[in-house]
This record gives sequence, C-alpha cells and structure tokens, in this order.
Amino acid sequence: MINNVKGTTDFMPKEEASKQKVFDNLKTVAQKFGFRQICTPIIESFELLAQKQGDEIRKQIFTLEKKGKEELAMRAEFTPSFARLFISNQKELAKPIKWFSIDRVWRYEKPQAGREREFYQFNVELYGSGEAIADAEIISLAIESLKSLGLKEKDFIVNVNNRKVLQSLIENFVSSDIDEVIRVIDKKDKVSPEDYKEMLKEVGVEQVDKLIKTLEETDVNKVKGASELKSVLDLLPYDCVKMSLTTARGLSYYTGTVFEIFDVNGKFRALCGGGRYDNMIEQFGGQPTPATGFGMGWSTISLLLADKNLLPDEELGPDYFIAVLEEEREAMKLAAKLRQHNTVVVNLVSKNVGNQMKYANSLGAKNVIVLGPEEVKSKKYKVKNMQAGTEKSMNL
Repeated sequence: MINNVKGTTDFMPKEEASKQKVFDNLKTVAQKFGFRQICTPIIESFELLAQKQGDEIRKQIFTLEKKGKEELAMRAEFTPSFARLFISNQKELAKPIKWFSIDRVWRYEKPQAGREREFYQFNVELYGSGEAIADAEIISLAIESLKSLGLKEKDFIVNVNNRKVLQSLIENFVSSDIDEVIRVIDKKDKVSPEDYKEMLKEVGVEQVDKLIKTLEETDVNKVKGASELKSVLDLLPYDCVKMSLTTARGLSYYTGTVFEIFDVNGKFRALCGGGRYDNMIEQFGGQPTPATGFGMGWSTISLLLADKNLLPDEELGPDYFIAVLEEEREAMKLAAKLRQHNTVVVNLVSKNVGNQMKYANSLGAKNVIVLGPEEVKSKKYKVKNMQAGTEKSMNL
C-alpha cells in the first residue's frame, strides 16, 4: 500500500467541506476590511524565497531538481511571492495595496501537532502605509478572523511587541549578531527555561538572567520604538491584546511591530503571527515601500476549533436521490430539471430498491424519488422525505 507523504494530509469530503467553510469565513472578513484575493505560483526561484531569510528557514525550503539554469523551489511562505508581485506592478498600483491569499505552502519540518510539511495558510499583506493604524488594522483583521470562526476574545491572547524596542533592550547584553539572539527569544515558549538560558549563552548573551529580567519589564517609555508600540496598542480596542517584550518573530526581515496570537491556555502552537517589514520591497529591487502583514495556519487553527467543538459540520447530503428501476432516460431528464435549483444524485449501480434506499441514506439524501415504469406511465412519482419519513406525490 502506498501512503501519503510524511507531513501531508488527505481531506475526505466532510473534512474538506469543513476546511472550505472556515476559509470562506476568513475570506469574507478580509473582504470586509477591503482586502482583495490574489493567487501566486507554488514554484518560485530559490533566490527569491531564500533572500533575507535565516539559515533555519533556508534549510526548510523544498528545492526542485534543477532543470536548466534557474534553481527553483516550493514556496515556504507567501510574503516573498507577494513582494515580487507587488514590485512588478508597483508603478501602476494605487497605494495602499491590500491583498490576501489562502493556499498551501511547504516547509521541511519535523511533523507534529499543528505543524506539517504541506499546510494551508491564510496570508494578508498591506503595502504603502507606515502608519500605526496600518499595523492596528492588520492585527484587528487577525482578531476578527478568529472571531468569525466562533472563537471569543477570552479564547486567545494577542502578544504585541516592536522589533526596535526588543533590539534596544538586548543590544547591551550581546557581543554577537542580534538577529541570532532574537531567534532564540522567539523560541522562549517552545523550550524549557533551562534550555532557553543555555541557548542565549550559545549566541553570545553575557548576562542571561539580567536580560531575561529586563524583558519582563513593562516600562519601556524611554526605549527606541516605544512610542510606535504604544501608538499601535492604543488603536486596538480589544481586551485580548497585551504588550509582550519577548514576542520576537524569528524571521529576520521584521523592522517594527510584531505580534503573535496564542490560545489562552497555551495548548497549541501560535495561531497567527506577523508584523511590519519596511525594508523588504527595496531589498528585493522595488521602490522603498512600508509593508505589514500576517500569516494564519490551518493546522493549528483546526486543532483549536476541534478542541472547542467549533469545526463546521457541513451537510453534504443531496437534496434528491433518484432511485432508478429501469427508466434511466426519464431519470436523467428529471435530474436535469431538478438540478436547476437542487443537488441531485441518480442511482448508477443497483436496480434493487432496498439497496438504493440504503445508499441514499448513507449519502444523507434529504429526499428520495423512486422512478419505475409505473411512475413514468402515470406521469407521477413519489417523493419520500428521509428525515420525516413522509411521502408526497408530484407530477413529472
């Protein structure tokens, strides 16, 4: 037997319908905020995907066997692809630009709960505004997206920070690359306190305990970036939002506001994360453009929704099932008429009425029509309501 590839998931009809319902809700919320859906290729140049990434992300990129001169890879996140598309249309576009996408990405990671190698992501990007209100809108969209799925503000917490604040707080404690220290801080809640301290030492932090205490402080008014952080927080009228100086986001391209959303019990991985990256467009060859955005993964969201009994249970049963005895031509004609306004399944196999009724029941059919010579001759057929158990006659 051939199994699906490790780190990937098959979705049976009910599961797929549930997932698509969630995606429909997310799409609706994004559109209410004025964002428009785009679609980018799953294959990009490795140079684009690896540019401005840390070693950890580079190692997770799925590369393709080289065909010709260009080295290609599967997208590991959407932000570089969005940036490429924006740059290629930058002159013609009126700013700000508000785009979103819901599709798959690939990373070579160790599969575990909430983490897969192929996974769906809801990605949102805003180009052309460096104002605090743009960051606040992005975070608001993330919050309202979760609420649209049935979650309440008491179910999750939004940790907000600013990279400038974080860099200012740690620069006196390190003699090495600050980005490496930030990547360790980003892992704080994913490792034990002992391992966290050891990792900080390994990247050159000289006074580990003092740094940890500093990042627990809440008074950062005199620190660079503090006014930006305060401005964003003041614009967010949500009880679930709080300042968190250890929120870092591991990707090196963030320049200002950063945020992450977790379930309030800390049961799952981050539900969502994002922030401001004002230098990427210029570094990728475009005109200097401020940008902010986030990504929200299906893998973790679905775990939380299942835990809260909030996964949509979509009804897939057809409106009508036509049980055919011999009159297949008449059945096809009837189905064509009914399909103008309904979903209809026509029996394709057994001529036994009992077997057909069992099959209709297994499909969750709402109504069953038995069509045989007698019904065709009388030009009347019986419709059985499977839930109520009642029957009524209708003219052909």
